[in-house]
Amino acid sequence: MLRPPRRRASRTVRARFSVRETPGVTVGAAGRAPLPYGVDGAARTTAQRVLAEAGRGYLGGHVELQAPRGLAPRALRRATGRAVALAVAATLHGTPRTLATHPRVHPRVHPHH
Repeated sequence: MLRPPRRRASRTVRARFSVRETPGVTVGAAGRAPLPYGVDGAARTTAQRVLAEAGRGYLGGHVELQAPRGLAPRALRRATGRAVALAVAATLHGTPRTLATHPRVHPRVHPHH
């Protein structure tokens, strides 16, 4: 009997942003899985920066985030930042939707090779 194919864990960071009239950005996990350590801070900071750069720093909002576990912290923070920045910009332009980015993982370069 053949086993069903195993599904690989998603390596995609997904972000959805909703605007609120009160300042401040909250971050929550989409679904049941908790967020990896440190991702909420990166998401909050990015959302606040993008709002300020767009001249909407007086607004706040809520970031709903889904991030994979098991990635290098730096790659995860970068992917989170990109996903949140895109989600905030899309929401401010009137096209709210969930945006996803894949982490860019660079191979380690060994100086002896």
